Amino acid sequence: ENPGRFSHYREMDMDVHARCVAILLFFVSDSSVVVAAENAQQLIFMQVGKPTSTQNVNITTVDLKYHNMFWSWGQTGCQFGLGARVGWFEVANESTARLGGGGRIGCQWGHWQTWVPLEMVWLEQHSFGERGAAFKDYGGPFQFVSGLGVGYAFNEQWSLGYQFEHMSNWHMYEPNPALNSHNLVVSYRF
Repeated sequence: ENPGRFSHYREMDMDVHARCVAILLFFVSDSSVVVAAENAQQLIFMQVGKPTSTQNVNITTVDLKYHNMFWSWGQTGCQFGLGARVGWFEVANESTARLGGGGRIGCQWGHWQTWVPLEMVWLEQHSFGERGAAFKDYGGPFQFVSGLGVGYAFNEQWSLGYQFEHMSNWHMYEPNPALNSHNLVVSYRF
C-alpha cells in the first residue's frame, strides 16, 4: 500500500494523541499518590480559539467548559477531574454545535497553572462550504481533542491563560484534517 504524501501527518497526529494518553495514564495509574480531594474544586471556563495556521476558510471556536477536579496528588498542587463542554464551531460562515467531555490534569504552583485536557467531542455538522471552492471536511462527527495550557491565577477564583488545542478524528474517518488552534481561556474556580 502506498502511504501517500500525507502519511507523515498521520504519524504525527497519532504520536500527539499517544503522548497525551501516556501522560494521562501515568498520572492516573500512580495510585500511591492519588487521593480523593476532600474539597473537590469546580472549574468553569470559557475559551475562544483560532487556527494556528492559515486555512482556506475562516474558523472560530467558542467553548464553555465545566470540570470537577476530584483527585489530587498529595501536596504536588496537581489534580485530575472530569467534565463536559458545550461549544460553537464556525467554519466558512456556517456554524454548528460542538459538544463533549473528558478528562483534565491540572497543576498550580503559586499563581502559575498548567493543564492537559483529553476530551472527545461531537460535531453536529462536520462538512462546511462547497466542494471545489472553500471547503472543509473533518471526516465525521466524533473528534478527539487534546492540548496543553498555561495560565496565571489572579486570585483564588479567576485566572487567564493560553491553550494550544489539537482536534482530529484520530483516523476513525477519512479524511482526517487536524485543527490546531490558539485559545484564550478565562476560568473561574469555586
